[in-house]
Amino acid sequence: MRIWLISFLLLLALARGLDWLHHLTLPFPLLLLGGAMLSILSNEATLAGLPWSPKAQPSQSQSQTAITEKT
Repeated sequence: MRIWLISFLLLLALARGLDWLHHLTLPFPLLLLGGAMLSILSNEATLAGLPWSPKAQPSQSQSQTAITEKT
């Protein structure tokens, strides 16, 4: 019974939230800023290889593993 009640309340909240989002209007510069942030965050792994981004130092255990593999 609890699952049915929680599911019903969750679906009701979702329906009300979607109704609210349909009436929401945002200014264009805010949409551009949000799109740029989403683009940067979704490509974070690609951006890690750029020359101006700081490189992560390998941890001690990784460097020991690399040394033992070479020998």
